[in-house]
Amino acid sequence: MSEFQRQINKYKMHGAGMRQWLHYFRWKRSFVSGANSMRDRQPWITFDAMDVLEKHLNPQSKVFEYGGGGSTLFFLDHANEVVTVEHNPEWFSILSEGLSESEKKRWKGLLVEAEPGKATEYPKAQEPLHYYTTDEHYLQCHFKSYAQSIDQFPDACFDIVLVDGRARPACLVHGMPKVKVGGLLVLDNSDRDYYLELTLPMIQGKFAPVISNQGASPYSVEFCRTSIWRRFG
Repeated sequence: MSEFQRQINKYKMHGAGMRQWLHYFRWKRSFVSGANSMRDRQPWITFDAMDVLEKHLNPQSKVFEYGGGGSTLFFLDHANEVVTVEHNPEWFSILSEGLSESEKKRWKGLLVEAEPGKATEYPKAQEPLHYYTTDEHYLQCHFKSYAQSIDQFPDACFDIVLVDGRARPACLVHGMPKVKVGGLLVLDNSDRDYYLELTLPMIQGKFAPVISNQGASPYSVEFCRTSIWRRFG
């Protein structure tokens, strides 16, 4: 039995059906020598989610993303304007230098690093307003300014808000009002339950589910989950 089939069997109860085989060759190509998200200009999310985003985007689309990389290039290929907030200075530099001059004219990069100290005495990762992350490198920091970076933009401003960075519950809360009616809210690695422990009821009040199944993604043997919701109110 191939590893791909093992993953389908492993996550069958989480929506990984046989249709995942439609993505097999794309998945396989992501493991060839030199393949990576930046080179391939694609986000590190499930192929199912990638296909939904590609169908939704058009040359007038405006996108905000928490966490940049191959997703930035993907969005620049399919949208008009992309705003990226990134917490890592080294990666921010690599991303900036990887853009062409024409792409930089349609891109706004925000470098917002972690802030020292904790936003509250006993922070919990699932609490949005604790601005906390479980990453061991940032346990004595918070990401309040990072999550709030989207607040400088008007409500209902973006066609897509992608949450794929730090302090994701906080980013979801700040990102939700910025999605246009009919626009998409995207959460990567949504199989990490604490991301949605307190935020899902908020999302369900204004968003309808589009996709949320365990599936194949590039550069990873293990299947993961990317959830997408469409704003209705």
